[in-house]
Amino acid sequence: MSKMKYKLPKGVTLEILDDDAHRKDRQDSAFYTWYDSNNVAYLTYEDREYSVTCVGEMRIHYKNQVIRYCDDLVNAGIKNDKDLAKIDKAGGEWINNSWFEVYDEINNDYTGEVYHTVQDAIESVANWIVDEETVNA
Repeated sequence: MSKMKYKLPKGVTLEILDDDAHRKDRQDSAFYTWYDSNNVAYLTYEDREYSVTCVGEMRIHYKNQVIRYCDDLVNAGIKNDKDLAKIDKAGGEWINNSWFEVYDEINNDYTGEVYHTVQDAIESVANWIVDEETVNA
C-alpha cells in the first residue's frame, strides 16, 4: 500500500481525520461512508477553515448482500478502489452512492462543492482556499 501525497499551496494546513485518506488505493467516497456523515480532512489557510465530509447514502447489491457502509465493503472482499471498480463486472448493482462535500467552518454552511475522490476534494479546496473570492463567487 502506497501512501497518498497531496499537493497543497504554500500556507495551507491539512489535517487528515480518517486514516484511509492516507491510502492511495482508497480514494473513492465509498471507503468513507459510515452510519452518519464522516469528516475526512480539515484544511486551514489564514482565517479560513474547511472540512471535507463524506455525505450521502451508499447502497450496493453485491453477491446476495446489501452493502451500505465501508466496513461492509471490506467484509465483502472489496478492499480498494480497484476492487470497487469490479462490482458491476461481478454482477453487482450500485443503487446509491456517497460523495464528498465541503463545509465552511467559519460560515457554518456547505459550499456546494461536490467531489467523488478524497484527492479531488482535498486538492481542490487547498487550491481555492487561498483565494477567498473564488469560494464566494
